[in-house]
Amino acid sequence: MEINKLTEGMNDEFDSTTPCVLALGFFDGVHLGHQQLITQAKQAAIQAHLPLHVLTLDRHASTLFNPDRPFPYLTTLSEKANLMAALGVDRLYVATFNRVFANLTPLTFVNRYLVGLGAQQVVVGFDYTYGRRGAGTVNSLQLMSQGRFTVQIVDAVTSEQQKVSSTRIRGLIMAGQLDEARVLLGHDGQVLHDHRLTEMHEFQSQLI
Repeated sequence: MEINKLTEGMNDEFDSTTPCVLALGFFDGVHLGHQQLITQAKQAAIQAHLPLHVLTLDRHASTLFNPDRPFPYLTTLSEKANLMAALGVDRLYVATFNRVFANLTPLTFVNRYLVGLGAQQVVVGFDYTYGRRGAGTVNSLQLMSQGRFTVQIVDAVTSEQQKVSSTRIRGLIMAGQLDEARVLLGHDGQVLHDHRLTEMHEFQSQLI
C-alpha cells in the first residue's frame, strides 16, 4: 500500500491523475464499523475497476484546539496503516490537521481533497462531517459533488442495539472490559495487548 502525506499550505497541487474510489474518515481503531465502510468501498472499487484510496487525518481534531489534553487513541498511524493495507486499500492519504486545514470551507475541502485527489466515487459513514467546524454533512456532500463524483453512504454497524464507535470502545477499554472491546474492534490490536490507550505524544511520534 502506498502512503502519501498531505499538508495544506505546502502541497500546491495533489495528484489527480489516478481516478479512484475514495473512502473518508478518521478511522481510529479501524473497528467493525470502519471495516464495513472500507469493505464496501473496496467492492465499489472492484466493480468500477478503480483503485481504492483512503483519506484520513494525522491526529484527532480535538488535539489542535486542546493541545494540553491528551487524546486516547485506539491505534497509532502505523497500526492504522497496517490494518488498512490488510483490508485492500491501495493508497492511504494522511492529511495534516493544522489550522489552515481546520478552516477550509466545506466546498474548498470537496474541491481540493475529493476532486483534487481524483475521486470518482466517495464512500462515507452516515455521520461524516467535514470543513470548518464540521459544517459539511453527507447531504451537502452530495450537493457539492455537482456530478463530478457519486456518493455512497454507509449505515452504522450496531452491536447490542448500540452503534459500534471508537468512543464506545474507548469506554470499554477504560473500564477493563477488554473482551467486549476486542469483539467491537474485530481484531486484537496493540491497545488490547497494552491494556491502555495510546497517549497523544506516543501517537505523534509514530507519524507516517
